[in-house]
Amino acid sequence: MKIGFLTIGTEILLGDTVNTNLTNLGKRLYDAGFKLDKEITIADNEEEITDAMSFLLDRCDVIVTSGGLGPTEDDITKEVISKSLSLELELDETHLEWMRERWKSRGLIMPDTNIKQAFIPSGSEKLINTQGTAPGIRISNNGKEIFILPGPPREFVPLVEDELLPFLSENFEKNDMDYQFVLFFNQAESSLAAEIDKFKPEGLDIAYLASKGIIKLRFDRNSVSKNDFDNFINKIDEVFSDDILAYENISVEKVLGSLIAKNDIKVSYVESITGGLLSSLLVKNSGISKYFYGSDVVYTNEAKAILLKDEQPDFENWEELCHSLTFSSLDKYETDISLTILGEAGPLSSSKYSVGTIFICISNGDKTVISDHKMNGNRDEILQRSANKAQWELIKFIKNLY
Repeated sequence: MKIGFLTIGTEILLGDTVNTNLTNLGKRLYDAGFKLDKEITIADNEEEITDAMSFLLDRCDVIVTSGGLGPTEDDITKEVISKSLSLELELDETHLEWMRERWKSRGLIMPDTNIKQAFIPSGSEKLINTQGTAPGIRISNNGKEIFILPGPPREFVPLVEDELLPFLSENFEKNDMDYQFVLFFNQAESSLAAEIDKFKPEGLDIAYLASKGIIKLRFDRNSVSKNDFDNFINKIDEVFSDDILAYENISVEKVLGSLIAKNDIKVSYVESITGGLLSSLLVKNSGISKYFYGSDVVYTNEAKAILLKDEQPDFENWEELCHSLTFSSLDKYETDISLTILGEAGPLSSSKYSVGTIFICISNGDKTVISDHKMNGNRDEILQRSANKAQWELIKFIKNLY
């Protein structure tokens, strides 16, 4: 069984919108035991939609579409697909009344332009959209299953989880996939690959995915024997134990949050270069308020002086400054561990340090570790890499203590 995904939206091709529906769909299909085989992104254009659907119908058993179900004239997905399949659009009076009541409950009158959202192809199944007015639609046609879903992610994802995945599980066999992930830090992709090539078993299916200082390796367990794969993973751990972040497909902040909670550690941050990014990553962890006491964003030298209660600190000595800010945070929040990060994100440097330079200080009062690093890339990349590096250093610090 092959699954195809058609994303419809000129705004995606123009770069105005990021296609998060693709990653959301791919991951959820994989987690459910299925695999996305093909993906096409096209503009809101009748000819392009018709051609793309024809291409996917020739090659896939299930086609999922995203976008083009809104009330405006450029939203034509449902109309074009219905036409290509020779299906009439029929007004769903029940849905139309529901839409009007929804608008009324907000003290508004529904515009006539929204009526088009209540039309569905003849013989199709309406899929309830709890987050918006456009229903999802499932069409069975000549042995093919077509799921026409709205584009906004907050509407798309629930329909994937509540309608698409249960349907696939009930009607199709799951793929024989068994992937093992290993996440690395402090490794260059080419160097890592060269080292792994020395001992990987013949035939092992392996993929390298590098992003913001992290290298994710994906192995197909079923591509080699169980004994060969187990020996391979043991060798990975032996050779790279100091640089392994996790043995699962997980974010750095999730690893850090779990480690903090597991060891019941109270933490605080002082952020300069990252401007609150570190804090925003940590609070993605549910229940972290029990452990994360607070953060100070000291972006200017004046703000640093206020936290230090010192009018004339040495702002050019980042090692000393980093140390002082960390201990100020420990005193202020009375936490078990505090982390400070300073740096230059660019594109121009405002200090004696070059763009991409960062200093990280972590302390529990008794043990203090200060390190400096060089981050590469543009401003956004430096910020992301700096945040990941700081989290990695904190993970190592905690593991060495507990």
